[in-house]
Amino acid sequence: MNITKGAAIRLTVLFIFLGIGGAYSWQILLSPASLEQAEGQSKLLEQIYVSGNYIEAFIWFCFAIGFAINAWKTSGKAKNHRLITTLTFLLFGGSDIVEVQTGAWWSPWWLFVWKASCVLSMAILFWVYLRDRALSNKP
Repeated sequence: MNITKGAAIRLTVLFIFLGIGGAYSWQILLSPASLEQAEGQSKLLEQIYVSGNYIEAFIWFCFAIGFAINAWKTSGKAKNHRLITTLTFLLFGGSDIVEVQTGAWWSPWWLFVWKASCVLSMAILFWVYLRDRALSNKP
């Protein structure tokens, strides 16, 4: 690879400036003021995470209440389907509350299995609903 003398000088100057800028930015990042700012941002993000999970749990509980009311108004196979859906949404909302305590949806392993089971149940329940609706619409 051939580099002209002018290009080599420009690249050298660029790398020197990048090195100086990188060293300066590390000094800023490690200063006490920036560490305090980062700690404040970390606390804010943690509060958003906690509040968001509680809001999400509330939403799942609202869905569960809606399905429970719907189950109360129906009968037969549809009632059983709605009751199972109610339980699934209650469990999924509960998993969000546990997630706040553990700090992650994937740890411990049993919380991940709990959440994955709820999501799989929701997918199966939705598939059964679509299947039953299609069968009831056939002439």
